[in-house]
Amino acid sequence: MGRYPDRPSSSAELVGFLLLAFAVSWTAWLPLWWWTPPEWIKTILLIVGTFGPATAAIVMVVVRSGRVGLRAEIRSQWRWRFPPLLWLLVVFGPAVLILAAIGLARVSGAPAGVWQDPRRLYLVIPVFLYVLVLGGPLGEELGWRGFALSRLERRLRPTTAVLLLGLIWAVWHLPLFVIEGTLQKQLPPAAFWVQIVATSVIYGWLWNKTKSLPAVVIIHAAANTSVGLLPVLPEQAGSLIPLWTAVGLAVVVAFVMVAVTRGRLGHQVSSVAGEPPPERSPLR
Repeated sequence: MGRYPDRPSSSAELVGFLLLAFAVSWTAWLPLWWWTPPEWIKTILLIVGTFGPATAAIVMVVVRSGRVGLRAEIRSQWRWRFPPLLWLLVVFGPAVLILAAIGLARVSGAPAGVWQDPRRLYLVIPVFLYVLVLGGPLGEELGWRGFALSRLERRLRPTTAVLLLGLIWAVWHLPLFVIEGTLQKQLPPAAFWVQIVATSVIYGWLWNKTKSLPAVVIIHAAANTSVGLLPVLPEQAGSLIPLWTAVGLAVVVAFVMVAVTRGRLGHQVSSVAGEPPPERSPLR
């Protein structure tokens, strides 16, 4: 497998990140498998678990580069300026994909589903903000895209890196499938796992194009908000057809991105003068 030169980073750093991310998240989530605490405690534990990747990323950067390195890394990712078309994709892309899936499902004979009352449309904004900060995107993306993907792409071809990260991301969610009240509890595991790997490709392309933490956090929040408010989940849709159609569309989008970019997914080859070549990784 080919390598893309960039600043070297030890395999131990990635392994440490993954172990710590899983440890923080699963320590918060796994007790909820057999323990039924008060609802407020359950909510806090679910939220704490979503910050496992961000916590692990921060710890690993501070250990390696100190607080100065952490500030520099976050500053380099805090980018808001990129083409308006990409902003439209970030904000509205997930809803458009889900609405297209619902439309195709209706054509195939799926039930109409239960739609939100249009008079409550204003709730989209507070729901989006809650999801953005406490619903997963902020706690996950600093780790998955901001830390792990950047380092995986120093060792692996971009397509291999995003697929591997997608599989890791899917496994990280496993405890949520046995906890009552979670989104994952409502879903067929196969649908979720295929969707998460396809999503990893899409978010990976966006990350490579923008190197913007706000971009991947916002598209993640927009996707979660759209899933929650539009009748695509089986309980609201009355059928599995819209869900599987949405998964299929995500796979098609991911495949097109890989094909059009010839597997580069927007990744820019760079080299740092005066630094040794990247180490040979066992992940290749």
